[in-house]
Amino acid sequence: LVAGHDYHFGYKGEGNPQRLQQTCQALGIGCDIIPKVEQEGITVSSTYIRTLLESGDLDRARQFLGHPHQFTGTVVPGTRLGRTLGAPTANLKVSPELLLPPHGVYACRVWVQGEAHLAVTNIGVRPTVSGQGLTIEPWLLDYDGDLYGQRITLELWHFLRGEQRFPSLEALQAEIHRNASQTRAFFAAHST
Repeated sequence: LVAGHDYHFGYKGEGNPQRLQQTCQALGIGCDIIPKVEQEGITVSSTYIRTLLESGDLDRARQFLGHPHQFTGTVVPGTRLGRTLGAPTANLKVSPELLLPPHGVYACRVWVQGEAHLAVTNIGVRPTVSGQGLTIEPWLLDYDGDLYGQRITLELWHFLRGEQRFPSLEALQAEIHRNASQTRAFFAAHST
């Protein structure tokens, strides 16, 4: 078993790391207690990292995680509107319990069968199109292939803008392509 230095469990939270180690030793089970880790005077914890992600501070969350926030989902059919805008997206089906940052557009890296691709990803309700139902839609830049049914991993690297309603599909299309340029520029400046 592996637990953090401040782990508590059981009745009234009376179980602590020392008790866990003693019980594991008596049962012949290995047990590692991870000591407190601090960065910039802040204790690295899942609670703090969740707060960063929920507030949209991906840069700081990445610093405390040691890697970008990532998740895996299956590509499912969508409305196919992105194709008509020159930005075909891969609509991801993910767990409803997934921790997501605020609605908006993000510079991402997407892993498909072991290969990384830059992507512009919208997380939200698509207010210009429908305004209903949460979607996660990465547009893999410079990718040409069928992704339906594939499991892909999305790494969230940088917040580009909040989700907004545009006056027309043409205005939305122009902004998506501007976000693609921003994504390329971000990764060119942050060779990762």
